[in-house]
Amino acid sequence: MTVRVDVIYPLLEEWGFCSSCTTVLEQAGIAGTSGLEEYPPEWVEEYRRFSQLLLTLSQRFGRDVQIHVFDPRSLQGLWKSLRFRVRTYPTFIVNGRIKVVGWDVDQLYHILEGATNSAP
Repeated sequence: MTVRVDVIYPLLEEWGFCSSCTTVLEQAGIAGTSGLEEYPPEWVEEYRRFSQLLLTLSQRFGRDVQIHVFDPRSLQGLWKSLRFRVRTYPTFIVNGRIKVVGWDVDQLYHILEGATNSAP
């Protein structure tokens, strides 16, 4: 059984071309920008920290954990924020029951290890 992790975190809005267009432009030697440079450096650093955490979770747990990211400004993200009383970001909701708030990565790993080991 796969463990579901819903993550609520305000995503920075990037602009750019579709992935196919980006590939063509890169091959043509025309570098585009993502729009991240328009944000304050501390926001970009936290966004990268968040992205790295998701990558690490994915690598560590593989197919045992299914990660869904919700921006609290989206309809689904707003609903989940209200339902789980989210006031701090990031917030991780494991299997719709266990809430891990903030950057306590050790607590998150501990909960996910327990959930993946107890799954039949």
